[in-house]
Amino acid sequence: MSIPDVAADGPSTRLRGPSPRRTARGMCLLVAFGAVATQGLLAWAWISSDHASALVAARLGLADVSLSLDGWSRGLGLAVSMIPLAVLFRALRQVYQICDDIREGSVFWGLFAPRLRRIAWAMLALAAPRPLTDTALSVILTAGNPPGERHLVLAFSTDDTMIAILGGLIFVLGLVMREAALIAQENQQII
Repeated sequence: MSIPDVAADGPSTRLRGPSPRRTARGMCLLVAFGAVATQGLLAWAWISSDHASALVAARLGLADVSLSLDGWSRGLGLAVSMIPLAVLFRALRQVYQICDDIREGSVFWGLFAPRLRRIAWAMLALAAPRPLTDTALSVILTAGNPPGERHLVLAFSTDDTMIAILGGLIFVLGLVMREAALIAQENQQII
């Protein structure tokens, strides 16, 4: 059964107290800082071979393996690492927009539902390719090794599973919020 989206000019709630607005303002700052810091830390991790070896290789389980950390491999590693980060930025943008609406004191329920669904899809899209990007990174970092010393790491993490489960939960909440917004819109039309 398909449930139509609610119009942006549909039911809204005017927030009365300062507490949700203050919290939302803090979340906006936290999301913006988190996005900038994540991008900066990722670039920092790949900028030198020492950082890449200590941070990235250790996370992939390649700490004791000979790695080719020339400029090309670090550049390719950064590019591959940007794939999940781009998806994360999409989710953070939606979180920022929700918090910004709350910060401004007006909540349009019809806008929150699609934003929550976008966050959910982004989280599901983030969890799915992580094992593949980690595998690609292991190939890139060991491609310069002689035959027999190259590694192909395929690892699944509980982090990926938890991200997917949380994405599914947010998706369900988005569906419920959309249904609630439709009911509120119908009730508003009756009155």
